[in-house]
Amino acid sequence: MKSKLIGSLFLLFAAIGLASATIFMEVTLEKTSLAPPHVSIWRFMIAAGSVWITILFKKETGVKQESRPIKFLILGMVFGIAGFSAIFALNLLPSSIYVIILYIYPSLIVIYSLIVGKPVPKLIWLGLPLTVLGLFLTVFDFGSLLAINPLGFIITIVNALALAGYFILSERVFMRVSSKLPGTRWMLLGSMIFSLLWFPFLGLRFPSSVEGWLLLTGLGIFGTMVPLLLANIGLQKIGAARGSVIVSLQPVFIVLFSTLFLGETLSNQQWLGGMLVVAAVILLQLSADRKVHDEGSEGA
Repeated sequence: MKSKLIGSLFLLFAAIGLASATIFMEVTLEKTSLAPPHVSIWRFMIAAGSVWITILFKKETGVKQESRPIKFLILGMVFGIAGFSAIFALNLLPSSIYVIILYIYPSLIVIYSLIVGKPVPKLIWLGLPLTVLGLFLTVFDFGSLLAINPLGFIITIVNALALAGYFILSERVFMRVSSKLPGTRWMLLGSMIFSLLWFPFLGLRFPSSVEGWLLLTGLGIFGTMVPLLLANIGLQKIGAARGSVIVSLQPVFIVLFSTLFLGETLSNQQWLGGMLVVAAVILLQLSADRKVHDEGSEGA
């Protein structure tokens, strides 16, 4: 029980960190001449560099992790796909529609968990619809026109699949690894490599002010490196199914941060939606696990 509580707290803070990434991104775009893809390239470069510097000063050898870095590199590339597909999808879809489509990914993780016989909360059938309803109320503007760009829809589905893949693979590749920091180093290197693949198409632009560099540094460290490290730790304690639902709080935190730091106001609809998501998370964390078949049949 204590391990699950600690894991839930790690993922809660991961959700807060990932939500701060959205605010950092918005402010960076406002304060600099950088386009969203260029900000994403710098995001992963700074995040990867920061964790490698942290390892250097911490002097963690991580022999077990470094003996097979390819799986961590692949995990990082999967997250890189999620990051860049989000950028391109938001250029084609309203953010409210994007969020509603994107957050099918916890359901995909639950379906996967049921298929392979991993434990999922018994009340998942109630918690997931409650989460979706809460997110819908939090982000959707009923006064707006409902228009879905087909390409934006497809890219968002790719984004959802990549996020589901990240949660599932993170739980697996970090299994029985005592320290998650060295593995996160290779993971973020994979994300950086994926981001640099866009360099021939997008080029590399630099922020023109110290403020711009500070915002990019905040995005790379507090909006990327720290929350991903926390997520990699937390997923080992509570699993991908529960973990993905906690991270579903991310849009709720984005709305709250927008209110606190960007001067936006919360409607009664958004308050209700946020409370429904929080209630769903609490409900699922208190719910006991159910299993489809013996976990002993799984591979390592």
